[in-house]
Amino acid sequence: MATALAAPRITSATGSALSFDQDLATDLAKAFPASGTHDREVRLKLFKRLHAHYVAYMAGPEDFASIPRLNGDPGITAIEDAWLSWEDGQVDLASLPQTGQEFRSWFLTTADQHTQPEFCSYLADEADLNEIALFFMGEELVDSKFDDLMAMVQIGTQGPTKLTIAENYWDEMGEGNIEHIHTRMFEHSAQYMRTHLAKSGVDYSNLQFPEAYENASLLLQYGIHRHLNPRALGAMGVLEQSASPRFQAMVDGCRRLSVPEDVIDYQRIHVHVDADHGAEWFEGVFVPLVDRSPGLLREISLGVLTRVRVANGYYTRIWDAMKELR
Repeated sequence: MATALAAPRITSATGSALSFDQDLATDLAKAFPASGTHDREVRLKLFKRLHAHYVAYMAGPEDFASIPRLNGDPGITAIEDAWLSWEDGQVDLASLPQTGQEFRSWFLTTADQHTQPEFCSYLADEADLNEIALFFMGEELVDSKFDDLMAMVQIGTQGPTKLTIAENYWDEMGEGNIEHIHTRMFEHSAQYMRTHLAKSGVDYSNLQFPEAYENASLLLQYGIHRHLNPRALGAMGVLEQSASPRFQAMVDGCRRLSVPEDVIDYQRIHVHVDADHGAEWFEGVFVPLVDRSPGLLREISLGVLTRVRVANGYYTRIWDAMKELR
């Protein structure tokens, strides 16, 4: 990969030639090296560029004139190709399940590695409100777009898979109550935490680290690009399977610190909602798909493993950022 990125012209994953400037080629080689340590500053710059592009692409209808064309920016495509190649290089392909039957136990074991028990204990029992508020701000990069992501991953699915995702989406929509739409509830929580940080004089610019934007961009990339849909299903499935303990820890920590109940309604309902969604996703999404073809099984499994690896890195780094506020 590093050799290919040394030149200002490479070939994309679709086989088309891409032209971009030498500076970007150099940045790609630094951010996604074939071996050795990546450059964190450059990596942050590239992930922030990707994240801004994805958020702009998912803008509302009133912003139609400024929504970027998909695959219209060769620089963005080059970053995506380099990142995907680098991420796949982090996976031990021999560890992937080879059959649908193997997937069943493999997935549950892998999801258990994504629950972050030590971090959850810290949130529940030790973190102060500044730290918890900072964590809310980090989660905003993903949670603020989750209902759109849920809508996007159902495109092209059929039968039980589509119905399962549709039921989950209906939950995201507050079962028809506009006040209970999950992203709306999350924004209420985030606004409280944002105001608290401002009043406390806490500068949360220390969230500007690559792991935060990589974690947020992963689901956005998978959801936006249709050929990555199986990876999106895998990544969102492991998120649903493993999120309940983190939500419970957030609720416990906020109650310990006397945060108003209406501020933690979003987190409270997700303790049970995501537990239900995890079981439903396994039976309704994965079970109908994993036996269809080895290629589909591989892509779903890559989505699972990549989400676990990226998110584990994010939780480790944001925990460090939280403790730096002490």
